Amino acid sequence: MELDLALIIVAVGIPLVAANHLWSKDAEISERHHTHHVTYVIGRRLTWSLVLAMIFMGALGVLLGWLCMVGVFEVDPSVPLCFFDAYLVVSFVYWWLLRRYKVVTYDDHMEVTPFVGGKSTISYRQISAMEWRRSIVIRNGRNVRVFVGNRNKALLWSALDLDQILIRINRFDALAEVPTKR
Repeated sequence: MELDLALIIVAVGIPLVAANHLWSKDAEISERHHTHHVTYVIGRRLTWSLVLAMIFMGALGVLLGWLCMVGVFEVDPSVPLCFFDAYLVVSFVYWWLLRRYKVVTYDDHMEVTPFVGGKSTISYRQISAMEWRRSIVIRNGRNVRVFVGNRNKALLWSALDLDQILIRINRFDALAEVPTKR
């Protein structure tokens, strides 16, 4: 019974934490324009879609767990609760990684906060090459890899407004070149 209660708390808590975080940050817009920089983040539609899916799956998990507890289904309530909690944990991690990704462009450099890892600061003058890469996540999407020297320094994801980012970088000469060594 204690395990079932803990699983119910997870099924209710994860969607509430994500929804509360987005609700409190709802005043933010996907592209933030300031006088000296522009911030690009993943759009609210995608992150809200994930949160709504988490709310739905959490409610469905609690409902099925409760139906198992009252004897409608002859299954241990921890079975559906564990399944839905696993979905919620994976969705929450995916949502958190998407919320973390950010590109900030300044006049002479940009800062890229990737899904995982530390922030990279890239001076536009140091960019040796940029290449288009097919996105495996977004259908018909194209990412841009940014190279400094022969090193892959950042990935500009296709979910952002890449046209505006590339205009701000203004290194179309580097976009045509492909590095010889990686």
